[in-house]
Amino acid sequence: MKKVILIGILIFSFLNFNAQTKSEKKFGSWYMYYGNHTISNNWSVLTGFEERNYQTFQNYNLILYNVGVNYKISKKFIATISYMYLDIDRTFDPDVDPNTIENRHYEQILYVTKHFKLPFSHRLRIEHRHLNSMGIKSLRNRVRYRLKTKISLNKRFYITASNESFFNFNGNLYAENRFYSAFGLKASKAISLEVGYLGHYINDLHLDRLQVGLFLKTDFRKKAKI
Repeated sequence: MKKVILIGILIFSFLNFNAQTKSEKKFGSWYMYYGNHTISNNWSVLTGFEERNYQTFQNYNLILYNVGVNYKISKKFIATISYMYLDIDRTFDPDVDPNTIENRHYEQILYVTKHFKLPFSHRLRIEHRHLNSMGIKSLRNRVRYRLKTKISLNKRFYITASNESFFNFNGNLYAENRFYSAFGLKASKAISLEVGYLGHYINDLHLDRLQVGLFLKTDFRKKAKI
């Protein structure tokens, strides 16, 4: 019952927030892959790819490539440093202007705990965004905080929900928020699939997005011989 109440509160809170913002008519989509590849008891490698579209299966928005390194400080804390490359089309309508290119690196700390007997993760990330738009270069820094929970329904299926807020070092202090809720399938020990809804508030717009994710875990540690 507590699980149902918690998810209900999260969804209700978001819908209430959504009612107070302008909404884009088109339903877009984000498709993503993220992998975590363990190489020792403390170290792992992060890989990722995203394609985002202004419409469900068309109208390109951006492509993102991600690679990074995780260090497991303890059972509850994981530190990450990472690099991203993004190719971004900032306009909904087709145009001839060059896309914006972004080289981004970030530092991150993840803290895993329990509240109300439910698992939660707190993620704090500092990002450094090097942008090149039509030859004009700029640097933008921001902080992101995400609260996430994942609840098992049985051995194979689960639900997950998260909310992430963005805070800029320059310009508007608070101009972006993402709420995500999804159903997940644990296809195997290594592979999980998620399909859900992402509500993306940015610059006074509310964008509705279908989000589809593939998550892969691999373990390259040498197994002890018996």
